[in-house]
Amino acid sequence: DCDGDHQCAEGLICYERDANEEVPGCTGGGSDNSRTDYCIRPSEQTAAPSTLATPTPQPSVTIILSPTPLNTTDSPTTTPLPTPLLTSAPTANPAPAQVAQKSITFVANPPKVRLGECEGDCDGDHQCADGLICHERDPFEAVPGCSGGESSGRYTDYCIRPAANTAADTDSPTISSSPTPLPTISYMPSVSSVPSVQPSLNPTPAPNSVSEKFRLRLYWHESYYWQETRMETFWCWQCRGGCKAGNLIEIDHCRNADYFQYYGEDNSYRPASNPNLCVTEHGFEKETKPLLLKQCNGGKKQKWVNMGWKDTSVTLNFDKQPWEIHPESNLGKCVTQMHHPKAHERVFIRRCEKPRKNTTSQWVTY
Repeated sequence: DCDGDHQCAEGLICYERDANEEVPGCTGGGSDNSRTDYCIRPSEQTAAPSTLATPTPQPSVTIILSPTPLNTTDSPTTTPLPTPLLTSAPTANPAPAQVAQKSITFVANPPKVRLGECEGDCDGDHQCADGLICHERDPFEAVPGCSGGESSGRYTDYCIRPAANTAADTDSPTISSSPTPLPTISYMPSVSSVPSVQPSLNPTPAPNSVSEKFRLRLYWHESYYWQETRMETFWCWQCRGGCKAGNLIEIDHCRNADYFQYYGEDNSYRPASNPNLCVTEHGFEKETKPLLLKQCNGGKKQKWVNMGWKDTSVTLNFDKQPWEIHPESNLGKCVTQMHHPKAHERVFIRRCEKPRKNTTSQWVTY
């Protein structure tokens, strides 16, 4: 029973499944009524969806390989230049032929050496060779500067060149040629002239928008069959190593757990013992990217949307009903520890479908 690709032999991935669900490339899954996950070959998983058999042709990437020459007439120099240096030389050499992109390559998870361009699986820039960054992606998502991402159904992240990433994310590269004057900067508001104990860099919500302190418990129902038992269990959020900046959120027995508060004005969760820290999104889909405690800054990664699962119109009631916690940046993902709970499992963000099947997507106060 694997909990991730790192528990499989090299070249294999962890296939998560429900009870009586077939295992690609293996026999016996249909008669296995446990929720055991198995290691399989990636080709078995990606071969299943026929709609992806013919990958989309490679898009034109000439804007990455052939950057537009600088327009020297945009220079703020008042004295006109006789002939721009870039245009004085005739185009004797034609534009370079389009270079074939490297194919993505799965090396290992975790990798034992620093990964090269288009190699994975990385969990951060520190696992990539110098000059490369780790590009986080979803299944069948293209990898900037590399080929093959659109046909890969794995959650593998790859090392890429930063230039490829910024070119892919920029709709109009020429916008930067006309720098915009700095606007009135929001982090230095004029309101600060009003006497205030704390400047607005870390705004503190009004007291009436802050909940009472509570322990955040993984919701349990008598119909649940966790770890082969129907006995009620109590698993709550806890700061691993104490509620300090940089520490992660895990679950533990509620009697050992930390207290949290919900700040309604900025939709943040904060440890009651250290309200200057906010629970912060650290990435998606992997236990190696758990929720972290970071200094509150009002950013999107610290904003959470609380919603009833089957009736999203239900107003959150901390005392009466369970709810799901979604990152504001992606309401299709849920906060979970994924599997049937055990002590010290990391709390992270995953697409809601799987935690809902595993009955680990809902939370309640304790």
